[in-house]
Amino acid sequence: MEGQSLLPNLLGLLAVAFLVVLNAFFVAAEFALVSVRPTRIAELVANGNQAARWVARGLENPDRFIAATQLGITLASLGLGWIGEPALAGLLEPLVERLPVEIASTVSRTLSAVVAFGTITFLHVVVGELMPKSIALQSPQRTSLLVGRPLAWTTAVFKPLIWALNGTGNALLKLLGIRSAEGSELVHSVAELKMIVSDSAEGGVVADSEEEMLHAVFDFRETLVRHIMSPRTEVISITAEAGLEEILKTAASTGFSQLPVYQDNLDHVIGIVHLKDLLDAILNDGSSTARELMRETLFVPEAARIDTLLKIFRARHQHMAIVLDEYGGTAGIATLEDLLEEIFGEVSDPFDRDVEIQPLPDGSSLVNGLTTIADVNEHFELKLSDPHYDTIAGYILGRLGRLAKMGDTVVADGARLRVVAMDGRRVSRVWVFPTASAKPQTEE
Repeated sequence: MEGQSLLPNLLGLLAVAFLVVLNAFFVAAEFALVSVRPTRIAELVANGNQAARWVARGLENPDRFIAATQLGITLASLGLGWIGEPALAGLLEPLVERLPVEIASTVSRTLSAVVAFGTITFLHVVVGELMPKSIALQSPQRTSLLVGRPLAWTTAVFKPLIWALNGTGNALLKLLGIRSAEGSELVHSVAELKMIVSDSAEGGVVADSEEEMLHAVFDFRETLVRHIMSPRTEVISITAEAGLEEILKTAASTGFSQLPVYQDNLDHVIGIVHLKDLLDAILNDGSSTARELMRETLFVPEAARIDTLLKIFRARHQHMAIVLDEYGGTAGIATLEDLLEEIFGEVSDPFDRDVEIQPLPDGSSLVNGLTTIADVNEHFELKLSDPHYDTIAGYILGRLGRLAKMGDTVVADGARLRVVAMDGRRVSRVWVFPTASAKPQTEE
């Protein structure tokens, strides 16, 4: 008789073990589905992985599959409370009654129930919840591949019930004025994508150089033409009446393959001479002028975005544009090379004679005055800023509040800047010495 009375309780314990495992399965499935990378699953599907096909189905309709996991977790939890506690209490009660201390029957049942409840709760939380969650979060891909097929079967079996529950939930949300989520609406912002790239770089998946290029791509759309152009003072140009010899000498001395052509002054650029056209003219007649050789040029405002300029270059098959200021005058020129350098960094041209940042043995550097503040900040890890100027020379002028002269020094937050070369009234070279202890000030 005693054996017969124990049998239901033993069967109940087996049911407890099954329900805990079932709960763990659905918890692991839920966290695996929301953690796994869809791109990785798509790659596995493309490679013929059959298990990945089941996961891909779940990712196509995550609402239905997540609802299936929630339904499974709920039913398993209810089953543990309904079957588990009475079965375990029934096994514990005879043991409690055999204690040397005489315990009343009511107290015995109560104590057994409390111990049984605590044990079931412990198993439910630790084995049925925390452990599968940790496993799924640590290995979402492997876990999702294991649970994909059985979860799909479960979803198919309970499809009517899942449909009814989802429909009821969405209807209640609609009454509250809350829009229900339709499928996967996970979209990363640019800032989040940068963080993902940085995390990948820290983990060794992405090289440092690749990280810099990817960050530059994300920032590409926000950069204005005025930030990357060669300013007017650096533009090498020729007059419309210049002959072939003068054009050839200018091209040879500068190394430029394209030269702007102006009428009267640089504010009236009327075209661009290409080196190829120049060489053709020399080989043919040798008597042409810049006006006869020039091609149509592009004009863009300095406030245009560089991604827009890149589209124009591609559409017009040109590599140079004249940048205009707000008054219609020439502010500078922008080339395809300038755009590419925003992504790939400084491109060393064999004809470039001026290095923007030249490191010195003592840790300081000589910097071209036309180097942008952003480039100086990136190179020296500084946080210089000025709302009115884009270049380091302009930054110094803004801090001084007057025209600069040789020897002028500005001590910024983290660096000492000294004017070491002038080109007329323009600051052409700046000595930069990074120093963490520097406090912002100016020196004569």
